[in-house]
Amino acid sequence: MQFIKSSIFLSVAFGVSMAAQPVLAQQANEDALWQTRCAGPSRSVEALTCEASESVRMKDSGQLVFKVDLIFPADKAAPVLRMQAPLGFYLPGKIRLGVDGNPISELEIGFCDKRGCFLSTEATPDIIAAMTAGAVLQIDFAPAADRRQTIELPLAGFGRAMNAVQ
Repeated sequence: MQFIKSSIFLSVAFGVSMAAQPVLAQQANEDALWQTRCAGPSRSVEALTCEASESVRMKDSGQLVFKVDLIFPADKAAPVLRMQAPLGFYLPGKIRLGVDGNPISELEIGFCDKRGCFLSTEATPDIIAAMTAGAVLQIDFAPAADRRQTIELPLAGFGRAMNAVQ
């Protein structure tokens, strides 16, 4: 496994205080990142809901930090970008997404439960195009009111995933 950034540490409280640990993603190779799946009530292409997903986890514990899903609903409905975020970050701070340093979206919390907080927005053609052309998705969040932090998620394999699910 490869570190997202060797100097990035996440210090978000997950209900209990945790020591800062390095964050990492899966190996950055074309086949390992951005897993895809489709399911539906029949095998008809029009009835399938497909998604491409990737996660960032704590190195030592494997605990989920962020999960990003691009969902393509059945019947060609508008695609959705959905994120799962940890409990314990500064909720009014929102989550800002960027690709290769360029902002693409700002997400507000939809709801939180014991699994974490969930955010979603329409996955516009511009967002999908930026992610397909980009190398790194930046997830910028506020672990506290007076501090922001960014985690980088490689976009290796994202283009392949989009070809598989669209």
